[in-house]
Order: sequence, then C-alpha cells, then structure tokens
Amino acid sequence: MAKIWAITLISAISLLLGVVASGESLGSETAGKIEPKIVGGYDTSIEQVPYQVSIRLTANDRKSYGSGHLCGGVVISQRLVATAAHCCYITEKKKYRTAGEFVLVMGSTHLTSSTNRTLMYYLQQLITHEYYNPDALTNDIALMFINGYIPWNWPTVKALALNSQLVATSTDCLISGWGLLQQSGTYSSNTLQAATVPIVSYTTCRISYTSIPVSQVCAGYWSGGVDACQGDSGGPMSCNGMLAGIVSYGAGCAAPGYPGVYTNVSYYHDWIVQKNNSLNYTIYHNGGVTQGSGWSYLWLLPLIVAFLLER
Repeated sequence: MAKIWAITLISAISLLLGVVASGESLGSETAGKIEPKIVGGYDTSIEQVPYQVSIRLTANDRKSYGSGHLCGGVVISQRLVATAAHCCYITEKKKYRTAGEFVLVMGSTHLTSSTNRTLMYYLQQLITHEYYNPDALTNDIALMFINGYIPWNWPTVKALALNSQLVATSTDCLISGWGLLQQSGTYSSNTLQAATVPIVSYTTCRISYTSIPVSQVCAGYWSGGVDACQGDSGGPMSCNGMLAGIVSYGAGCAAPGYPGVYTNVSYYHDWIVQKNNSLNYTIYHNGGVTQGSGWSYLWLLPLIVAFLLER
C-alpha cells in the first residue's frame, strides 16, 4: 500500500511543477560575441517539438518570467538535456557559468506564459565538453543533468533519440526555438518557431566557412532566408526523427551564402553515452521552485517517498 501511495504522491507533486507564473516582458541575453543563431520560419506548438527546452538564467527569470531565456536545449533522456557549450560560457570572463545559474523550462509553446503542462527544473550538474574552443566554437556541446525526473508519459515533453550516423546531403531537417525573428531584432519570439532546412555538403559549406570539421554539420539555403538566430543557440536540429545537430553558429542570420553551422551529434554520440553512463540517476536534490506567489514543495518529495516506502 505504501508503494501505491508513493506513486500517487509523485504524480500529484509532478503536476505542481507545471504551475509557473506568467511574466509580462520578454528578452534574451547573449553568451558571447558569436551567439548564433528562427528566421523565415512559422509558428508551431510544443506538441510538434516536445523535446524543445528553454534554457534560462534563474536570476533574470525570477524578475520576469520569460526574460531569463538564454538558449535552446533538447531533451535526450529522463534527466538529461543537450545544448551548446557556448551557452554556458561567459566570453568576457573566460569561464563557464555554474549549474546553479540555470533553470530549464519545457512543455510550453510560449516563452512568457505557462500551462499546467509546463515543467521547470534546476540543474544538478553541468557537463561541458573538455575540449570546447570558444574562439573556433569547436566541440560546442554541453549536457545539463536536471534535478528531477521528467515523467515518461508527460504529453508535452518527450526525449529525442540521438542520431549516430552522418545525415545525407539535401535531407530536410527541422529546427525550432524562441530566438530572434530577424538579425537586427531586439526581442525573442514569444511563440515557438520552427523551420525546415536542408543539409549542406561539406564541400559547399567550406566555400563559406574555411574550416568545417566533421564534428560540425551545415544546413540551410544558399539563397538564405531561413535560419536559426540569437536565442536559438543550443536548440535541436531534428533529421529523420532524430537529433542530428545542435544550433552552434553562423555568419549573421539567414544571410545568402552562409548556411547555419550545427554541432554534429553523430560525431559526439559515444561521448554523450559515456557521460550519461557516468551520472548517478539515483541521487537528486530538488530545491523549492518559486511559482508565482506560492512555492513548490518538490524538495520534500524524496523525504516523503522514503518515509512511505519504509512503512
């Protein structure tokens, strides 16, 4: 009986996690001089891209819900989110942000408002690639280990499987995010955006960017017009229903002759698996999450469950 009560309690408390306060203003913050980059896209809903995450700076988001949005991310396991390393790096200070500076919001279509299907988590651990180069933006990948478990049956949050092979040139892929709608824009899009971009061959991409290693992959139109932009960094590029790329950089947004450059997930597949296997999924420390005028009592969950299971 104790186990049944524990499961019921977990389900009830999980719903509390979705009650987040709405904000009034909107904005984004750059993580460095080259923070790339959905321009030329269309409105979509989180149900269409349930793996999409809004990575936010906690301090900013507490002032106004949505204003803390920094980058995109993608759910790849029940507790793991992938993003770009440059989203976690402060160029001016030449150091990484700490795990405690981030809050991850998922399950919402709109940046500045939430629903009862919105989930919000703090981080337990930030894992950046050991050889990330902030100047060349190589090895531009990071993993965020969240403080809690995403319910597998949650309707608006689903993990995206990792791609393990190179994607063929001209394959149409889906990108998404809340980034700027144009290069000279000031505010992020409040409504989740999506766009389709084709994979560009290395030969073609190297015409625009001299050095494109196999650890990166290019996608976009030579004529421009469709691309990711500031605020989309770290977000997903889904090809054939799998995570094939992570938004990394580009020359401008949707500029002719300059397709977007993405971290090639197939190149880092083994690295992601190895890092994931090194994590202890049995330990987590949920802290109280401010939700409007009240508090989420998720931090009590481990203690309550442990008490019930012992009875």
